[in-house]
Amino acid sequence: MRLTTLAVMAQTAAAVAIPRLGLGSAEGPPHEAMASAVDAAVRSGVLMIDTAQNYGSEAAIGDGLRRSGRDDVFVLCKVDLCTRSREDPRRRMRRQVTESKRKLGRLDAVALHWPLLLDAPASEDDARSVRADAWRELEAMVDEGLVGCLGLSNFDVELMDEIIALARHRPVLNEVEVSPRCYQEELMAACEARGVRVVGYSPYGTCWLAKYFPSFVPWPAASVLDDATVAAVAAEAGCTPAQACVAWAMAKGAAPIPKSLDPERVRATA
Repeated sequence: MRLTTLAVMAQTAAAVAIPRLGLGSAEGPPHEAMASAVDAAVRSGVLMIDTAQNYGSEAAIGDGLRRSGRDDVFVLCKVDLCTRSREDPRRRMRRQVTESKRKLGRLDAVALHWPLLLDAPASEDDARSVRADAWRELEAMVDEGLVGCLGLSNFDVELMDEIIALARHRPVLNEVEVSPRCYQEELMAACEARGVRVVGYSPYGTCWLAKYFPSFVPWPAASVLDDATVAAVAAEAGCTPAQACVAWAMAKGAAPIPKSLDPERVRATA
């Protein structure tokens, strides 16, 4: 089964075209393996690449994009927040975006990776103030043409609405976990109602919450690729379990971004 035919563009309320299928990255992958995976993905029709300022994958992704020879790939990078005592939020956004764009070569979208301040505990008022200043600086960079559009990641409905209420440039996407095991139906419906596209990480079910905070969610951290139900659905559809999970996420309205450093596996799910 080929999913390339499904990789059409989905329109948000902000008229930003976001591909329906992407390639994810994380956890400091080897440079050459990541670059080869990106090249294989793009040549196979996967036209969105996801990364983050703290993944250590940006330079390799930039190399892979240049190898592919295409200039129509949607590049999404996430930036994170910290307390004001560590770094001014406006300065932090400017620094991270500048560094990311230099390594990647382009930035179609920048998303706040977490609503939390990652370096130290903070009051909700302090966190809200940092988020607001960070968003306004990101908006300034959109105005300057440094960034195409803005998004969120791991934001629930209340926090998403907080940003929408203050935004001149509304978030066009919210990157959250989406898999047959972790189906955030209410959040996805809220995103759709607000014209916010859902980008789905961990479509194979390897949930980071279950891995690091097992008491927080009722499901395990294990992949669903060996799940009997997923295997049965895949067999009936004549595809692999990985392809079935990607197709399931698309059918639910998300743009999945599976991770793989194996060019053959990347091509198989394209």
